[in-house]
Amino acid sequence: MRSNRTFVFATGAAALLAVAACGTSSPTASSGSSGSGSSGSSGGSSAPTLSIVSPATGASVTAPFMLKVSSNQALGAPSTGDDHVHVFIDGATSYTVMTADQMQLKGLSAGKHTIMVTLQHADHSSVGPKATVTVDVTKSSGSSSNTGTGGSSGGSSGGGGYGY
Repeated sequence: MRSNRTFVFATGAAALLAVAACGTSSPTASSGSSGSGSSGSSGGSSAPTLSIVSPATGASVTAPFMLKVSSNQALGAPSTGDDHVHVFIDGATSYTVMTADQMQLKGLSAGKHTIMVTLQHADHSSVGPKATVTVDVTKSSGSSSNTGTGGSSGGSSGGGGYGY
């Protein structure tokens, strides 16, 4: 009878360990055109998030306009060790590094444009979350190059891209 109790105990303990190892939470990376909250670090074990706060998908905007994101991760320059955001325009392979929760986009021509943002570690490896919006630029300021301010650093990758 003693060996039967030992087997039941060992089986129950193994089942508890398996449940604990699997956990019950799932990643909550958001991709969409809206979100709430503010950027900053989050203590705890919640999954990293990134969303585009504004402009909203389908919005009509006049260039220049502010791109605002929200993440539960601290954003900063790669040299600080903080995460940052890569901004891609119209499917381009080159990107701009966004080091704060907002930056100004300038020089986009009139028409529809797709803006995708991805959350990156300081070494530029992907954290995972990304978000995309499509906007309609109704009027351009006439600037021939895209320039961003408000926390961006001109780190683009690939050939010929946007130098925000």
